[in-house]
Amino acid sequence: MREIEIKLKAKNFENLEKSLNDKGVLLSIPITQHDVIYSLNNSTKEFESAGEKDVIIRLRYLKDKTVLTLKKQCSRELDNLEYETEVKEPDQMHNILSILGWTPIVGVKKIRRKGKLGEYEICLDQVEKLGDFVELEKLAADDVNPEQIREELFKELETLGLSRNDEETRGYDTQMYQLGLTLLSSPI
Repeated sequence: MREIEIKLKAKNFENLEKSLNDKGVLLSIPITQHDVIYSLNNSTKEFESAGEKDVIIRLRYLKDKTVLTLKKQCSRELDNLEYETEVKEPDQMHNILSILGWTPIVGVKKIRRKGKLGEYEICLDQVEKLGDFVELEKLAADDVNPEQIREELFKELETLGLSRNDEETRGYDTQMYQLGLTLLSSPI
């Protein structure tokens, strides 16, 4: 499945929540997420100049489970083929990834609230060290036109009073890396 998303720097969650409420969107309770992003053979190319077909692996630690995600970039950083599965033993998965040459590079901690806005998933994220963001994403067929989907997403965000001028084209992991906030100790 292909995940195409738009990420905007958020200026006012209170106004955004009101707009979402007016549209009947129910946001989840806050979800604490700790993401550890791995790269193959200690490569940092994916964070310095992301390119088509780059692959990253992420372990996402939640309160009651851990999820392994593989993302393969398509047309841009926030357009990926994405595969996920729950991991029963995250320490063992970390060891498996290490043996296969995958190294934890960046950690991202955030508090997320999410909901359904029509056919889209919307997330309000408070990201430690980066600030507040809103994401709107659509899951689509692998061969979809990404620019057409991006335009759809922008139009939906604009109905909430948001502006495409606030777009952030880099993932949280890339932003953290570019700020020099890499993992220096245990990934967990």
